Amino acid sequence: MLFDGKKTKSFVLGYDLGDEVSQISYLASDADMPETLSVLAGSELYNIPTTLCRRRDVNQWFFGREAERKIQTEDVIPVLHLVEAARKGDKLEIAGMEYDPVALLTLFVKRSLSLLSMEMSMEHIEAVMFTTARLDSRMVEVLSALTEGLDLKTEQVFYQSHEESMYYYMLYQPEELWTHMVLACDYNYGPLTLYSMTLNHNTKPVVVTVEKKIYDELDLAERKLPEDPEEKSQTMQLLDEAFLQIMTDNCNQKIVTSAFLLGDGFREKWMKHTLEYLCRTRRVFQGNNLFSKGASIAARERCAPSKIFEQYILLGEDKLRANVGINLVRQGVECYHALMDAGVNWYEASAQVEFILESGNEIQFQTVSLGGGQPEIVTVVLDGMEERPDRTSRVKMTTDMVSISQIRVLVEDMGFGDIYPASGKTWTQTFDIQ
Repeated sequence: MLFDGKKTKSFVLGYDLGDEVSQISYLASDADMPETLSVLAGSELYNIPTTLCRRRDVNQWFFGREAERKIQTEDVIPVLHLVEAARKGDKLEIAGMEYDPVALLTLFVKRSLSLLSMEMSMEHIEAVMFTTARLDSRMVEVLSALTEGLDLKTEQVFYQSHEESMYYYMLYQPEELWTHMVLACDYNYGPLTLYSMTLNHNTKPVVVTVEKKIYDELDLAERKLPEDPEEKSQTMQLLDEAFLQIMTDNCNQKIVTSAFLLGDGFREKWMKHTLEYLCRTRRVFQGNNLFSKGASIAARERCAPSKIFEQYILLGEDKLRANVGINLVRQGVECYHALMDAGVNWYEASAQVEFILESGNEIQFQTVSLGGGQPEIVTVVLDGMEERPDRTSRVKMTTDMVSISQIRVLVEDMGFGDIYPASGKTWTQTFDIQ
């Protein structure tokens, strides 16, 4: 499958942007499954440390593994936790100068994308999907600013959460792996993040939810296992006991089809008893590139939707949970006009429509929750609207979301040709949805 209809092989990227490490996966137009960029040829070193450092006397920057090496061996200024710094937005003082943390994060992403030069030309990239562990309105702002600073050759740049990346990854796997609940455990010796994906086969389309829980029981202060053999053995035993309890609590009374152990925290194979428990009736996999691969799959689906996802809809924390529309009259027949559909990311939900008011100065919105129940009617009143005969007021209406639960409506009076010139008046209103 070629995204652009040309013979040139094209690619989509999935960029997992983390506060400690990042990853890049890519999916070629002639491939069925994505691959993950290794920072060392011939190895499976996928993690790119989300780290910069600067020489003290020269404005020279290094990133990733090279930055980590220089921090250990040279007198340089380290810049860590770039994602959180960008989220906070406070200026960083480095070598007596102030830096915008979003600009530094952009520098890191730009440098890390240059690692792809051995695999492909940036001109052949059709789309990029960024995925992060926490995607809220502030992170959307950061990613939007970052995207503007990258000077990418494509305008198809998207964002999604780890929950959504897990959803896309799983639906590209054999169906027997996700018939029932799927667990994904992300662990790097800090808090354990557990993602549980469930499907409601009683709905059409099938509603998929991914729940995230964070457990502090496995958090190691040093973010690594002890060096001393005896202390290391004791710590590994305690980790196994705590992890087994978490898995038991989440699998009890439930049918779990598969479990994925993600992150460098599982490399030491300390989870002996937990694995014995999980492997009794479930498929268990270990790796650390599920989210970047899922992001690249999602990027492909944005460019060339397949039939795989037609029967499913994901409802997550960043998903619009209601269908929003208005009733219009077309050729004398009243009909429903959809504005925003449930299941889309709230920060991508928007619509624009022009229509003629039948009468009066009111527009009625209809919202229908996917959870069921009766439609909710919300009326927007255009106070001060020019008084005109019925069906002689054309308006342009733009709707978007300011949060997961708030719709913003902008209405502009367009008049009615030369008979009733536009007044130039505009109305803005927000209202809540369930």
